Amino acid sequence: MNKKIFSIPLVFLLSLFWSLAAVIFFAPDFSSAATVGNITSVYGAMSNPIVGYGLVTGLDGTGDQWGVNVTQQSIVTMLSKLGINTNEASLYEIRDTAAVMVTAELPPFAVPGEKINVTVSAIGNAESIEGGVLLMTPLKGPNGKVYALAQGSVSTGGSVAAQNVMPLPGYVPVSQNFQTAGIIDNGGIVEKGVSIGLNSFKSVRLILKNPSFTNSSRIAAAINAKIGKGTAKPLNSASVEVAVPASYSGNVSQFVSVLNAINVKTHSKAIIVIDERSGTVVMGGNIKINPVAVSNRNITLKINGKRTPNAFYLKKGLTVAKLVKALNAVGASTSSIISMLESIKAAGALSAEIKVI
Repeated sequence: MNKKIFSIPLVFLLSLFWSLAAVIFFAPDFSSAATVGNITSVYGAMSNPIVGYGLVTGLDGTGDQWGVNVTQQSIVTMLSKLGINTNEASLYEIRDTAAVMVTAELPPFAVPGEKINVTVSAIGNAESIEGGVLLMTPLKGPNGKVYALAQGSVSTGGSVAAQNVMPLPGYVPVSQNFQTAGIIDNGGIVEKGVSIGLNSFKSVRLILKNPSFTNSSRIAAAINAKIGKGTAKPLNSASVEVAVPASYSGNVSQFVSVLNAINVKTHSKAIIVIDERSGTVVMGGNIKINPVAVSNRNITLKINGKRTPNAFYLKKGLTVAKLVKALNAVGASTSSIISMLESIKAAGALSAEIKVI
């Protein structure tokens, strides 16, 4: 095993040594096994967003305060439909109701009576909708038609941390998670489904979840090897056209299930994802760094370069994973790591996409 020489203080030397001492460099391999069903979806068989406006009632004084006129107007309209006449002025003291938007995803091939989850979010100045009840709310698609009805008890998954049974003077309760958005499990009932007539298709178009010319070609090759030559052809980086064999005519659903089970060796894109808030760095594949020198504040990094004082000297072939581990070991901040990786990429020494989230 080759030893690495560092012109840095001993404490940094030891930290970096233990992080890198056991590194053995292999040739990069970005391939992995998957099934067609895991990496593609059928064109037309997609979920559709639906949305509606409603009211959440039963709140313990945490609903919309006076000034959110839409809430009072909605209550007046709702009560009038139930045969009760009132006006907005009489609702001045009401604090137990909140105006909300209700959203959901209508799954492909949904049928009337099927239950779906819905998300509820306040649009006024309500403090919390936890424990409230969403009144019947029609959920519509972009065409204005009603596809589902939502109703039920809202759960935000949050709570107010009460550390004292009898709060002491100056005690301030701490809210955990957002209290103004929640979900209702199976709170929506499908009234109208969206049919795409799959079984009448003469061909099926598979849409790649992560577009790639390499993967679309490999998917087509795997299908042809399993079903028969000429069955599939890649149209572009995002789609593959598959002809339905005569034996599956009128039973395309079963044919799709056969396609979904086919194994294919996919090519993973070299990508680095950095969560700046949590300091998490995720690397896809065994991404290596070419010879380069980078200086960031009090850290100078060199890979196979001329030796200078107070610099890290790292062996050629170092991977991004090991570099990040080494920088973390010597206390480099997340912002410094991000800056270094971006500078290395800008210098042409890193062939990977960097995403900061």
